[in-house]
Amino acid sequence: MIIWLFMRLTMAASSGAGPVIETVEAGHIDWSAMVLQVTARSDRTVGAWKDRRVQEQDALNRLEPLLFEDALRVRFSPDTRVADLATTRPTTNNIKVRNIEERLQDWRVRETRYRSGGGVEMDGVISLHTWLKPTLIARAAGKAQPPAPDGPTGVLIDARPLAFRPCIAPEIQLADETTIYDATRLTTETAKTLTPVVYVTDPVDPAAGKRAGNQPLFLSAETSAQDCMLRLSRADSARLRNNTNLAGLLATAKVVIVLSP
Repeated sequence: MIIWLFMRLTMAASSGAGPVIETVEAGHIDWSAMVLQVTARSDRTVGAWKDRRVQEQDALNRLEPLLFEDALRVRFSPDTRVADLATTRPTTNNIKVRNIEERLQDWRVRETRYRSGGGVEMDGVISLHTWLKPTLIARAAGKAQPPAPDGPTGVLIDARPLAFRPCIAPEIQLADETTIYDATRLTTETAKTLTPVVYVTDPVDPAAGKRAGNQPLFLSAETSAQDCMLRLSRADSARLRNNTNLAGLLATAKVVIVLSP
């Protein structure tokens, strides 16, 4: 098993398996890293090179509203975009937390580029998990369970044939539409440190092994709905009904979803 796993990981490293990327209005979302990046440009005419700071400030002024607009469009769950959460103020242990808009101030400038023909490009990024962590914690209601020493180490779901669109907290259903996983299944401690799932484009991506372990339960998704909901095959659904380890794996987010590039 160890030799087989090493060979598979070596193949992944050499195959060029890339992240799951979604293009948005002003940039892209790297769903594998759970990072939103937007780019703003300034072509404002300036004189001497020292006046580049005017272009930098202009690009910065353009960047913030672009990032805010794209951030609010991010899918949180199958039926919820972040904008739908913006008017609510989630609580954790009855302590008020900053709302969605306030926490958007945690974005940062990743890179500033000076174009040879003049002008400035500036990239702004925000970690989606860090930003939306209080919302995940507020929804988490799962219970921790001791891992089975001889059971699977995680869950790996192949959704590559489907028109699935990633979100922060996807929903996974059995074939009979029974929900077995969403944000409410996480434990509070898990929501503090991990995203609900890891998205990869290759099942042998090292990120998949890191999250689901070296003995994952391999499952196939048969259909997708509401962009970010997966329904498992009947055969896999039957396998899971008597799996006593499943709840513990889901509560600790040992879940990987494989998507087409």
